[in-house]
Amino acid sequence: MEMERELVESYFESNGFLVKGTESQQDSVSSKKQNLLPSMAVLNPLALENDSNLGFRLFTSDLTKIRSALVGLLGWDNTSFSNSHLASDARILKYFKQETKDERVPESLVMSPDLMGAGFGEFLRLLVVPALPRSEGKLKETFSFLKGLGLDGVLTMRSMLENLLRQSLPSKSYRGKSIFQ
Repeated sequence: MEMERELVESYFESNGFLVKGTESQQDSVSSKKQNLLPSMAVLNPLALENDSNLGFRLFTSDLTKIRSALVGLLGWDNTSFSNSHLASDARILKYFKQETKDERVPESLVMSPDLMGAGFGEFLRLLVVPALPRSEGKLKETFSFLKGLGLDGVLTMRSMLENLLRQSLPSKSYRGKSIFQ
């Protein structure tokens, strides 16, 4: 999970965001907190506010329209996702329903009081997912389900990786950011 978390942090930082881990990530004493998704708060100092016209499926080009967000990670390491899910849109939808039961997503994306006072103001609740269904019908059904959890948007790990690969140079040294190496 550490690798995926580092990828997500690097993605937002390389696109101009300030990133801070949330309390649920920093303090996981109880078993309830251990079930929470890894999450982080992100702040774009160049944006004045969150754009109200964002689509639900987000891409790197949408980041300039985001001021602040809580980002949860539903990844390969902290869920039951496997390669076999990629073969079936129905299995991907079932995966989302299974992994988000018991208020796991909403409880992971609650802004702590210390961050509220740090200029985050109105924030979006975003989720990074390993994959999305390919068929339009299952994709719409998945988006409807995720919106019902109170999410404002989703990003895929694939989009993030593509963006990071475009930014990295083999001959450059990235001190402190082993993910780019």
